[in-house]
Amino acid sequence: MKVAVHRGLYDPDDGVPVLLGTRCDACGSTFFPPLGVGCEVCGAGPDQLGSTAIAATGVLHSVATVHLYHGDDIAAPFAIGEVQLDAGPLIRCTLAEPLDLDAIGRRVEGHWVVARVDADGNEVIEPRFALIGDAAAGAGAS
Repeated sequence: MKVAVHRGLYDPDDGVPVLLGTRCDACGSTFFPPLGVGCEVCGAGPDQLGSTAIAATGVLHSVATVHLYHGDDIAAPFAIGEVQLDAGPLIRCTLAEPLDLDAIGRRVEGHWVVARVDADGNEVIEPRFALIGDAAAGAGAS
């Protein structure tokens, strides 16, 4: 069985990563992570917000490599990026591998990666973004 590292932000049973966000019916703005209190663009109330699936594709806007990390959920070095999703939101995400600054401006997409296996034997997965066409993308997913 597969379970999400961050429950409620994506469905680990989807074949490809799809982010679970919010769309404002009043102005059409899309948000990730999902909003619940009202639209931050036009001020519409929560009754104007609806759930929406957001493709995990976009353009890489920034990248930073983390060389020292004291947590145990990911091994350093790893990279964090900002991606302007095709659906609109700019998100911060984990990249599948460290990238050079020349990758900024290139298209990326999410791929499932097994972050760990839990005590019950479930694969705990999350989307990590990789350059489109990168042969190494998704190498850790099953």
